Amino acid sequence: MLEIKTVLLLAVLVAGVLGGAWPLRQRQRARGGRGLAWGNAFAAGVFLGAGLLHLLPDANEAWAALGWGYPIGYALAALAVLGMWWVEHVLPPEAAHHAIHAPSTERFAGREAIGGRRTAYAILLALGIHSFLAGLALGAQAELSRALVLFGAILAHKSVAGFALGVSLARSGLSQRRAWWLLWSFALATPIGIAVGTGFSSGLDGPLRLGAEASFLALAAGTFVYVATLDILREEAHPASDRLAKWVWVGAGVAIMAVLALWV
Repeated sequence: MLEIKTVLLLAVLVAGVLGGAWPLRQRQRARGGRGLAWGNAFAAGVFLGAGLLHLLPDANEAWAALGWGYPIGYALAALAVLGMWWVEHVLPPEAAHHAIHAPSTERFAGREAIGGRRTAYAILLALGIHSFLAGLALGAQAELSRALVLFGAILAHKSVAGFALGVSLARSGLSQRRAWWLLWSFALATPIGIAVGTGFSSGLDGPLRLGAEASFLALAAGTFVYVATLDILREEAHPASDRLAKWVWVGAGVAIMAVLALWV
């Protein structure tokens, strides 16, 4: 299992770097389009389905096995949503907030003002935190089938998020060396989370291990639901065009996770 998680770790790392490398290498306005918006919508469906149909039920089942009558898994998921709201909506300056939450069709096509060093750092912080939490949940997984479900959800969004960060870094005025260093920092957030989660699951035993795994799953579930709804879906619903197509792509992502829940 450790070898497989190492391969997944490297795949997520490559996806994050490749997503941000193109706009960073161009150092000009990146052209996106309808395909990126649809891909973003599909990723939202995958995140929503993974969070509600896989992570949260698994977390609650683990807490119940530990003898908790209180729905602690749901409470931790709600805490994760509140934490992500603070990181993405309260903490960043207005320019960064606007850049993070601009519709993808505008953000990727270069019609939004995404510039400034402070903005780039704020975007890095917001994207890095939920990438790290997602990695924690994947690393804590003891079953291969569940780890692969999480891997699919993470991979669906990692390159898109990397692209958005790369666009911001390309316009930030930072040196090429510093911009690449920040991109690598973002790309490493999920692998570091995977390594930490794997270390916890390997180093602990019995109830402590189950409690750590349940906590990671619940926090990641809240993060996944937040990213899907208050992040991606809210943004993609803003432009009037392609709403039906985006709805279909979101539904496809949820449907895939729902079908997988029959076996995983």
